Formats: sequence, C-alpha cells, structure tokens
Amino acid sequence: MAFRLTEAEIRKRLVAWRNFKQLHRAARARIARLLAENTQLKRAQAKLKHIIKTKDATIQQLRNQLADKESQRKELLGYLYKETKKKEGTQARKKRDGAYHRPKPNEEDITESRRFILHKCPMCRTGLSDPVDEVTKYEEDIDLRPRKTVKAYTITRHWCPKCEIFVKSDQAPNIQRIGLNVLGYVLYARYRLRLPLNKIQESLRDLFDFRMSEGEITEKLKAAEKMFGKDYKAICELIRSAKVVYADETGWRMDGENWWLWVFVTDQGIRYLLEGSRGGGVPREALGKKHDRILVSDGYKVYDQLPGEHQQCWVHLLRAAKLASLLMYADVAQLYVELGDELLKPVSDRDPPRFTKRLEEIRTFHYAAESQQKLEKVRVRIKHHTATLLTCLHHTDVLPENNTAERAIRPQVVMRKIFGGSRSPDGARAHEVNTSVIETQLKQNPDGTFFQVMLPLLQQRRDEQNQG
Repeated sequence: MAFRLTEAEIRKRLVAWRNFKQLHRAARARIARLLAENTQLKRAQAKLKHIIKTKDATIQQLRNQLADKESQRKELLGYLYKETKKKEGTQARKKRDGAYHRPKPNEEDITESRRFILHKCPMCRTGLSDPVDEVTKYEEDIDLRPRKTVKAYTITRHWCPKCEIFVKSDQAPNIQRIGLNVLGYVLYARYRLRLPLNKIQESLRDLFDFRMSEGEITEKLKAAEKMFGKDYKAICELIRSAKVVYADETGWRMDGENWWLWVFVTDQGIRYLLEGSRGGGVPREALGKKHDRILVSDGYKVYDQLPGEHQQCWVHLLRAAKLASLLMYADVAQLYVELGDELLKPVSDRDPPRFTKRLEEIRTFHYAAESQQKLEKVRVRIKHHTATLLTCLHHTDVLPENNTAERAIRPQVVMRKIFGGSRSPDGARAHEVNTSVIETQLKQNPDGTFFQVMLPLLQQRRDEQNQG
C-alpha cells in the first residue's frame, strides 16, 4: 500500500520549509555581519599593536636618555664638589673591581698650566668671594709633527810641514749620515709595528718630515744586524746551554721559495732561525749536543732524534683527540686538568705512575668515533709517547705544553702575512738576527719600553764600532 500525505500535512511541511529558508537566510546574513566585524576588529588590533610597539620603543628610548642624563649629572656633581685633597682620618673610596683609571700626571711632567678664576657672577655681575673649592683637570697630548734634528760636524784639515802630510783631529767620531734615533725607529716600525718598507718610509715623512728611501731603510736593517753580531752569538750560546728549551717552526717565504722559520725559547732569550730546510740538522746545529736538557715540542719527529729529555705538548694531543672522538677528548682534557694540579705540588709528592696508568686506560678504552683511523693515530701517539708526555712531572719549571714557543712565533707569522717574508738570504739573515736580539732584550727587561731598552744598546754598539 503506497504511503500518501494528506493535504493538511503537505501544507504544514511547506510552511516549515519556508520558515527554514528564512532562518537560513537570516543566519547567513548574521555570519556575514560577524565576519565583517571580525575583520574590522583584527585591523584595529593590528593597529593597536603597532601603536603599543611604537610607544614601548619611545618609552625605552626615554629611559635610556634619562639614565644617560642621570649619569652625566652624577659625573658633573663629582667634578664640581669633589675635594682635591683627602681630609685626615677619612678613608678613600675603594675602586671598583676591573675599573681602569688613568694615572694622574706627575708635577714635573706638566708642560703648560692655566688657571681659570671667576671674580664676578656671569649672570648678575655681582662680585664673588674666595673660591669654595676647585678642581684640576688634565689633558695629555702628543706632538704629531716633531722637528727633526740635524747635527753639523766641522772637521778642519791642516798641513804639517814637519810630517809633510795633511792631518785632522782624532776626536771626530765615526759620523753616520743617519742617526741612531732614526735607526731605532726603523727597528721599532719594522719588528714591533710590523710595517712594510713603504709604510716605514711614509710614517717617517708624515711624523718627522724625514725623507728616507726604501733602499736606505734596508741598509739600516743590515747595519743593525752587524751591530748586533756579538749579541746574537750570545743568544745562540744561551740557547745551547739552557736547561729547558721550547721549540717550534713555521713556514716562511724567501723570494718566492718555501723556507722555514724556527724558534727556540728559554726563560732568558729567544732565537729565530731562517733556513731553507725543515730537516733535523737545523735544530741539531742550533741546540748543540747538550744531554742534560729538556726539549719541549709539539711532537715533530725531528726533535725526537736530539739528545736530552723530551716533553711533548698536551695541547696538540688534545686537538688530535677532539678530532678523533669527543668522549676521548673529554677524558684527556680531564686528565690534563689533573696534571696541572699535580704540577703545583713539589716533585717528591707527585705521582707519575697514576698518570701513566690513566693514559693506558684511555688508550685501550673502546670509544665510539666516526673515524677509527684518527682514533688509532691518537692511540699510537699515546702508546709511543707516554713517557715524554709526563716528563714535566719529574722536573720543576717545565710546562706540559708548547704554548711558550707558539706565542713567540705568532708575531713572525703576522709579519709574514703583512710583507710576505724575505727577498734575499741577506735580508733573511738580518731579520733573524734583529728579531732575536730585540725580543731577547725585551724579555730580559719586561718593565722597559722598546726605546728605553734598545737605544742604549745601539749607542753602546756604535761606540764599540768607533773605538774599533
């Protein structure tokens, strides 16, 4: 039997459908209205966020300006009301840790003094009484264009009728065209400021109005080498006779060819040596055949063939371990820290077997590593050089690393990068002699400036040449 709706039911459903369509249209209109309002609110919110961000930036800027003004106010008050002399019985305020204060100049160093006294008020022109207090400020400066000095020596020549020859005074010195101060500045600019020849020439012209060609500068460097001949020989003997020597080497360029710069450092001297070879003959000639010597190096094989005891650098071992395995690096680094603490003890209280055992444990432990080849190299290094890694435990004043030689060679590396090395064997010889003497003199006189140390030595060597 088919299902059929009555007319009343059909009419009822049509009314419900019309009502549903009206509600649907109303709902869609309301949704569109809400979406439009939401879009407007989002735009308003973005605008408010931008305003807040701008205001925050302005507030922070004003706070910074306020803090700056407050610091300026306090500084000004300190200048205006700070007494020049401390009252008896008061304690000076302690300086903050790490703060730097430029020292007050000595009275004898003051070249100009001016006093500013106020007699009338600058605003109402009323006469003023005696000062309430005063403050003295100092300004230090330099003379950028000092005048060069030119000395004229007049030497007369006479005819001796008895000897029948021309004679002149034997008191006249060996006069040089360029004085010792210029030579001292050339050495300072070349080996301390590390300037190329053209920059030395330019600085002499700009600072002193002194003209000097690059050829003259080169000749002065060679002249210094001759003057320092006996000093360099003394440094060579000092290195050969030293109890502890730190050695290192680096590349050098000599007229486009590969050379090597060697350095040998003791607590009293530094010797630089330029050679075209990196073979064992160079350090063997420089160090001699001394057997009661401790040689600290980075592990380069040619050093192992030299007589005496050897100490290998732990820092180089740490670098190799870090490249091989971070876990091995952590263990070696911890042992290195313990080694440093152990070296603070007297030699008799140290325990070398404990470090030997710990190195063996590190060598035989199975570490996870990306490169087993690098790990094996570190193990072989520890196996063959355990004794030389621990030589420092049996002696006083022997460091377990070679940073002493590396710090000494670093300025030479900088010079090589700036002016490219040497142009001739004569220039290389002058470089090694001059740098060795200068660095040794400054090492032996750490409290003196370059000119305080080197100018008296230059004068002494010049006098010896004149007497000779």
